[in-house]
Amino acid sequence: MHPYAEKKASRIPGLPFLTELLDAKKMTTLKEYIHHSWEGETLDAMKAFIRIPSKSSAFDAEWEKHGFLLEAVKDAAQWGKKRFPSGTFEILSKPGVTPALFIDLPASNGHTGRPVFFYGHFDKQPETNGWSEGLGPWLPVVKNDRLYGRGSADDGYSFYTALTAILALEAAGTAHPRIVGFFETDEESGSKDLGAYLHEIAPLCGDPCVLAILDLGICDHHRLWLTSSLRGVVGFKLKVEVLTHPVHSGIASGIVPSSFAVMRELLDRLEDPRTGRVLLPEFHVSLPEEHKKAIERCAAILGKEVIKFPFAGDTEPRSSDPVQAILRNTWEPTLSILGADGLPSTSEASALLRASTSLSLSFRIPPRVDPQAALKAAVAAVTENVPSHARVTVWDCRAEGGFEAPALAAWLEEATHAASKSLWGNDFEYCFEGATIGTMKDFSSSFPNASFLNLGVLGAEENAHAPNESLPLDYVRKLTEAIADIVAAVPQKD
Repeated sequence: MHPYAEKKASRIPGLPFLTELLDAKKMTTLKEYIHHSWEGETLDAMKAFIRIPSKSSAFDAEWEKHGFLLEAVKDAAQWGKKRFPSGTFEILSKPGVTPALFIDLPASNGHTGRPVFFYGHFDKQPETNGWSEGLGPWLPVVKNDRLYGRGSADDGYSFYTALTAILALEAAGTAHPRIVGFFETDEESGSKDLGAYLHEIAPLCGDPCVLAILDLGICDHHRLWLTSSLRGVVGFKLKVEVLTHPVHSGIASGIVPSSFAVMRELLDRLEDPRTGRVLLPEFHVSLPEEHKKAIERCAAILGKEVIKFPFAGDTEPRSSDPVQAILRNTWEPTLSILGADGLPSTSEASALLRASTSLSLSFRIPPRVDPQAALKAAVAAVTENVPSHARVTVWDCRAEGGFEAPALAAWLEEATHAASKSLWGNDFEYCFEGATIGTMKDFSSSFPNASFLNLGVLGAEENAHAPNESLPLDYVRKLTEAIADIVAAVPQKD
């Protein structure tokens, strides 16, 4: 029996929450409330969430039939509604469209400030092999102050952290503005439905002052980290054909060009193989001066941790300098080969000259690069003046721009520094991510007057998408407090 099926009956915990935790005798401070919740109701909800195999649509072709995405949404809605009886928890569901949850919580204690908008997602990456003994993707386990299981850090905590923070404010009698939010179930598949959903709900959200995007990364556990930028992505599949069918290599080699050799020449037009530098000028921008000092501070904090990867043998990083390593990973373009066709395994290789070679190419591009111009340049580079006049085919093109967060509103910057300093003893810092979240532009266009508060828990130790994914409970408890403090600092309208 699937572990989910075994546990389903006990997934919804009891509800002593309102009667127990709102008792002033048992909750004397916001911190105490949050810690108690993360040891009880919030943690129980997270364990229940982990048990649901709510794989994203790209990894579950029958997601609609299985119903796990919808179930994760329904469980969250039920959990929230029981704790905010006057709030709206609207399940958005249409045939063929991944479900989502829209929330709307009224302001408390007469707060007149602009709303705060929260975002997260309930869909998950697939299981993967290699989980340690006693751990598993759908088995919630608390060990060494970490909650293990798929979706724990990416990204189930987002909903439950946001609501726990607001509950703590209400329990403490602290005023907060209106809270709105959207939690989807297709982020791991590209959020194809997000734009349409935001178009639908944006008019209902008022004019948010903050977009709290709770799906980003951290560089250490000693401060708040705000993601300042993400790279975009340009990609396509590339096929080189030299024959209509394979022929004996002993007969044809030396006369018929190798499709692999032609492919290699084309790749050398795109990237310097010695340095990894992308050669096309359309892929490059200058590092904005406002980010230079932030990257230097980040490098000073992290040091050699920036280049800490499981290198094989004596493999060396492209750069051992932390500043250069961060730059290469965030504000410089890179080319990765994600897949190949036409190449048999080494054990199955025979004396044939293959007819074709196909590769899946993916460029990460800096913010401010025009993705369409970059794509056009890359395609031209591999399709014009092809060596040996081999047949080249390009398909499945993708071009998404990067993201650069606007400057924080003055009050938000002050409140975020204060929260980080109070909880960790350090000011918050900006980090820069090499990954891509194409949907950030949808938030920008839907809420043009809002500041981005790009927060998260995802670092190297959290193993998102990998075996042993885990949520750092100490960090998320403090993150919950920080969110509560920042929300409480939203200015009242005059």
